[in-house]
Amino acid sequence: MLTDTAPVLALIQARLGSSRLPSKSRLPLPLGAVGDAQTILGHVVSRARRAASISNIIVATTEQPLDDEIVALAGRLGAGVFRGDEQDVLGRFAGALAYAGDVPTLVRLTADNPAIDPAFLDAAVAHHLATGADYTHTTGLPLGTNLEVISTAALRRAHAEARQPDEREHVTPYLRRHPELFRLETLALAVPPAVAALRLTIDYPSDYALLSLLFTELGPHFSLTDPAELPVLLAQHPWLAAINAGNEQVRA
Repeated sequence: MLTDTAPVLALIQARLGSSRLPSKSRLPLPLGAVGDAQTILGHVVSRARRAASISNIIVATTEQPLDDEIVALAGRLGAGVFRGDEQDVLGRFAGALAYAGDVPTLVRLTADNPAIDPAFLDAAVAHHLATGADYTHTTGLPLGTNLEVISTAALRRAHAEARQPDEREHVTPYLRRHPELFRLETLALAVPPAVAALRLTIDYPSDYALLSLLFTELGPHFSLTDPAELPVLLAQHPWLAAINAGNEQVRA
């Protein structure tokens, strides 16, 4: 995992205080699975760990007592933990960077996106480093699987300068709003249209139902790129895409 020339930190944003699906990060995936590695957070950590570019993983959670469970779970998964402000997520990320030490690049992940693809994560990091970008985001993937790569210098600057509430709560808006200050890159990635149209984030019970079915049918390491996995399953059962298609996206 470790790359000596350019260590990359996977920073996973997590909390248990969801109003739509409480304590979702520690739900089993698929339904009925047993063990810490089979929780939603466990899958995010596992998939980040399988990316060759990732040198370290830290779960950035809140100081709320409810999130003591996140701290314990992350520890059992072998991930580092940093606790910070619940609403000022940008400040929480800056604090986690200070805790992590001298890491020039980070990948922002969230604990409700358990289907991120390690191959695409590596592709996003490679593009970010090759272009000298401050901020790179991917497009073209299912909702919940696109990626953000950020230079730590840019994130620290955003932390020092961002003032709007949404810029503090959502981490990257200040970067995206200031192309005159930061080098912004977009990496377009391609998957079959039926796969790209899926909603693979977990905000609602129906989101959890879809991901539970996919993890049951395809296993914990299914890929977005394997033509024999998701495309075949969707061709056999096109109704799968309708399970959560009507859900409103919750901004992260």
